Amino acid sequence: MTVVAIRIELWVDGRLIDGVEQWWDDLAAALPVDEDFPMLGRVDAYGDVVFARDELEVLAAEARRFVPRAPDRVRPLLLKLAELCTQGGSEGELRFLGD
Repeated sequence: MTVVAIRIELWVDGRLIDGVEQWWDDLAAALPVDEDFPMLGRVDAYGDVVFARDELEVLAAEARRFVPRAPDRVRPLLLKLAELCTQGGSEGELRFLGD
C-alpha cells in the first residue's frame, strides 16, 4: 500500500493564497460515504477536484457539520477546510490535489 498525501489549495484571482496538506489515509478514514455530504464525497486521493466559488459556502457547511462525526486527528483539517472556504469568499476556488 502506498501512502499518499492530498493537498488543499485556496486560489483567488489566479494566485495561491493558502493551503493545507493531509495524509490520505487519515482523510479517507473520515470521509462520509452518505448522501448527507455530497461535496466531501467528491474528494479523491488520486484525482484533482476543484470546488468553484459558488460551492465554497456549501462545502464549508458540510465540513463543519461533519466535525463531530470525524476522528480527532481529522477535525483540525475539517476546520481548516471550512476556514479556507470562508477566506475564499465569492472569488475563491478550492483545489484538492491528489497524488
